[in-house]
Amino acid sequence: MEIDLPRLKRFFTKGKEWRYEKGVLRRRLKRSLYPKIIAAVLILVMTVTFVSYNLLKKQIIICDADEEISVSTFKATVEEVLDEKNIMVRPFDKLENSPTEKIKEGTKIEIKRARSAIVAVGGQERQIYTFADTVGEALEEAEIYLGIKDTVEPALEAELNCTDKITITRVEERISNQIEKIPFSNEIKLNEKLDKGLVRVIKKGQEGKKEIAEKIVFNDGKEALREVLWEKIIQNPVAAVLEQGTKDTFISSRGVSLKFTKAIEMVATAYDATFASTGKRPDHPQYGITRSGLKVRPGVVAVDPKVIPLGTHLYVEGYGESIAADTGGAIKGNRIDLYFESPQDVAKYGKKRIKVYVLDKPRYKF
Repeated sequence: MEIDLPRLKRFFTKGKEWRYEKGVLRRRLKRSLYPKIIAAVLILVMTVTFVSYNLLKKQIIICDADEEISVSTFKATVEEVLDEKNIMVRPFDKLENSPTEKIKEGTKIEIKRARSAIVAVGGQERQIYTFADTVGEALEEAEIYLGIKDTVEPALEAELNCTDKITITRVEERISNQIEKIPFSNEIKLNEKLDKGLVRVIKKGQEGKKEIAEKIVFNDGKEALREVLWEKIIQNPVAAVLEQGTKDTFISSRGVSLKFTKAIEMVATAYDATFASTGKRPDHPQYGITRSGLKVRPGVVAVDPKVIPLGTHLYVEGYGESIAADTGGAIKGNRIDLYFESPQDVAKYGKKRIKVYVLDKPRYKF
């Protein structure tokens, strides 16, 4: 059967809805259909995009310490989500998930936040970060160990409060054995023939010895307690025997009986008013004037006011009655400086050990 192609072409292309091009029959679309097609395509694209968006977006939960947050994300890993949400995990915090864990719908990211606490150990402070609930657990986490005698404040079982400071006192006990001296006592015998104030040793005393064991407690290296455990006498002390004078009168070189309160054995020297003795020349306004303001003369002596107060009446053996009216730079302790009129007398006197009597008289008023 023969096909009349020209006729068939005319049939299909009638009304210009169809056309025949290069042996292919094509339908001609009306221009009024283009907007509808474009709109349909856009709707299709938006639908696909919306479906893809919802398929890629995942709803997850972030548990940051005691706070639980529900978030939406397109990120692929835990690390990327935390970066996106500006959530920082510090070195001492704990991320329960792996940073590279893949995100899927319903993923739960858990972050445990470490609490800070101040720990004072041996007087030095340091800051620790811990997940512990009690003081003891916190110290164990920080690898801070206690000795048997060490003390902790607050107690180990106390609940950890970050506002508190944990104080550890390092306690050390030592046993000390040492030898100590035992002082001897003095046995006093009164001697009415010996001048009052003088003491003579009849028998020397001897110190004893004892061994003492002590427990010494140190807190942070400083001694806090010392306790005697026992003591043992090694050698008993021997008492000294002393003679103490009670005689309170004497006869002067002129045969006068003088009453005194005490006698003192002293080292005596001599001085005069010259520059060699006093450091002052005759033109000096204080030349020949004593510390008390009294003008120098025989019978004026210089003393240490701590031993003999100024104004005290004295009787100096080999010199006579005197007044303590002056002082001197070299006159300290049991020393006395006697005034003479001339350098020759000073040189002649030299230095002697003498007895000085403190007379029982009211002090001289300068």
